[in-house]
Amino acid sequence: MIVRIVTVQIKPGYEQAFEDATVANHRGSVREPGVLRFDVLKDGSARGRYYIYEVYRDDEATVAHKETEHYQVWRDTIADYMEGDRSSVKCSVVAPRDEMAW
Repeated sequence: MIVRIVTVQIKPGYEQAFEDATVANHRGSVREPGVLRFDVLKDGSARGRYYIYEVYRDDEATVAHKETEHYQVWRDTIADYMEGDRSSVKCSVVAPRDEMAW
């Protein structure tokens, strides 16, 4: 399993537009066969900061995700909403290791 934690900082006034676009991306992502989890989180202490917690079955699923229409629409839509670039951390799973737990 591959976990990615993506951090996005959104410009003031664009938060709702970002959330709308990201919810649409979430809905498409959770239907992908290789996506085990796709959570969108809003930071409670830093205005405009969001985290996307993604769990994929394997590296191939991460590649397939970026080829989907919903991801590409999201990426292009939010480009002007961001302050700086997205950052991403790739993690490996220690626990739980059972895919059914995700």
